[in-house]
Amino acid sequence: MKDILFLIPARSGSKGVKDKNIKKLFGIPLLAIRGLSALSITEKENVWLSTDSDTYAKVGTEYGLSVPFMRPEYLSNDKASSMDVVLHAMQYAESIGRKYEMIALLEPTSPFIYRENLLDAIITLRTDNEASSIVATKKVETASIFIQEDRKYLDILSANLIKAKSYRRQDFLSEVTPSGGFYISKWNDFIVNKTFYTDKTLSYVLPDECSLEIDHILQFHWAEFLVEKEIIDINKIYENGII
Repeated sequence: MKDILFLIPARSGSKGVKDKNIKKLFGIPLLAIRGLSALSITEKENVWLSTDSDTYAKVGTEYGLSVPFMRPEYLSNDKASSMDVVLHAMQYAESIGRKYEMIALLEPTSPFIYRENLLDAIITLRTDNEASSIVATKKVETASIFIQEDRKYLDILSANLIKAKSYRRQDFLSEVTPSGGFYISKWNDFIVNKTFYTDKTLSYVLPDECSLEIDHILQFHWAEFLVEKEIIDINKIYENGII
């Protein structure tokens, strides 16, 4: 896996959960969990932490991540996009002569990605000549027929249900949505498209227990519950499990 650059984005200043990127789950900071997962399949020089925080950088290096640069201020505010952060890291890699075939974005807020799923996604993309990228997805529990814009009247939802006539779960199409677990693209395709999403983006459906995104404190407590009840197999997240 030396031809893949794994990028872990972790800016400071989270509003939903204070310092969530270094908040500890089963004793390990969230950004380090993703880093250890990547380090279990490649070398340190290929696992980069992109952060604007000296504190976060120190945490990352303590767990074996590379911090080749500090993220500039214009990429560290609420308006900065993940795509620009990825491009910045790719351009830096090219400027120092590093060559990769793929770029993988691993967000700290999706800590429960099993190593075997990450490896399988990489292999799936690598062996599909037409695909440009692969994105982690999860099954949608509520079909889109039951969803509409939040406004005074449920006019669109009502029209959908009247048209559907029956509400049996098995009658609805299987639907997915991005889970946040990982975003992987072939290097040259991302340079051209500047996004992980194209008409050739593969969907990789994760197990239900691996699909949690932590944006709010209740979601973090839910993550703690999943670990406590052993619904999540920590040993599958990275080689050797807890250190």
